[in-house]
Amino acid sequence: MLTISPDGYIRLSLTQLGAVKLIHLTSGLDEDMPACTAESAAATVITGYTEWVSDTTPAISIGWDWIMKVTDGAVRLTRLGEPRSNCMLKNENDDDLGPARSNAALAGFVDTLAWQGEAEHHIASRYHH
Repeated sequence: MLTISPDGYIRLSLTQLGAVKLIHLTSGLDEDMPACTAESAAATVITGYTEWVSDTTPAISIGWDWIMKVTDGAVRLTRLGEPRSNCMLKNENDDDLGPARSNAALAGFVDTLAWQGEAEHHIASRYHH
């Protein structure tokens, strides 16, 4: 049973988190673009964010930033930085991993998810004119 701790975290193990179905909530493009001058061209990158939630009560929320990369002519979204979440992961002794280790474990977890297609679809729908 998931509960919210007094500090706002939902505490669970990585194994427990892996058993939770995450649902895409939203994705978007970062709006802050570098200023261009008439004197030079500016290299640009496309970055954005995505947020996923569980259908549990209380809801688990995991969000992260991404960067768009083109490799061999294919566009791919890649996680950028550590995820943000209301989860505090625990070890096999039921002890908190702490924020740094929990975030590192969440980053590894996110990298196992097939999130890119859903995020790309949402972005294409959201920004289509």
